Amino acid sequence: MKKIFAINIFILLASANVFAANFAVITSPPTILSLVVFLVGVGCLLGALKVLSLVKGGLLSKSWQMFLFGFIALIVSQAANLMIDFELYPIPTFVVPALLTIAVGLFLYGVFETKKTLE
Repeated sequence: MKKIFAINIFILLASANVFAANFAVITSPPTILSLVVFLVGVGCLLGALKVLSLVKGGLLSKSWQMFLFGFIALIVSQAANLMIDFELYPIPTFVVPALLTIAVGLFLYGVFETKKTLE
């Protein structure tokens, strides 16, 4: 059942209005920087998952959950930015700044939770 649902979702997304990829854009510095931030974000997400599994419900677990959600928002924003740059899928231009604002807010909330816990 889950496989059928996942395949249907994939077919639905694949059949949406998509455009040909503009691979010449990959050489522009902002696109390369977005790709680097995306890859570093994935690495940080994996590190945050490891730390979260180590603190397992301790006092710092809530702050590391916020860091984890912040990295997820960062990765999604950079993926959306890359989709806009490569012209793969039409995404509204306000999505990337909104997701980056959410990511920064989650990171700050995680820092404040850590500070509150360590005081």
